[in-house]
Amino acid sequence: MDCFRYLGFKSIAEVDRLTIPEYELMMEAWQLKKVDDNRLVHWQAFLNFAVRATKKVGKRKERPVYSRFDKFFDYEKEIKKVKNKKAEKKERFSGIGKLLRREGA
Repeated sequence: MDCFRYLGFKSIAEVDRLTIPEYELMMEAWQLKKVDDNRLVHWQAFLNFAVRATKKVGKRKERPVYSRFDKFFDYEKEIKKVKNKKAEKKERFSGIGKLLRREGA
């Protein structure tokens, strides 16, 4: 039943080909995915709280901590971070091909 309910199996034949260790591994992976999903939900709740934060201005006035969305989440900055990580990985292993060719020759 779990194979159909949680793992997306469509036929009994798929379930029959599955070994017990494979089933246990797949169920553990599904449970970890659920933990990740719950983390995402809780992160969203935290961000909803954070975006409504205010700070005092004067004696009786308050204003939002984040007056614009880009102060709360800088989309361009996040894109640059991802692109820089990709470039770093390429640079890190760029000389391995040369080394392997030298070793093989």
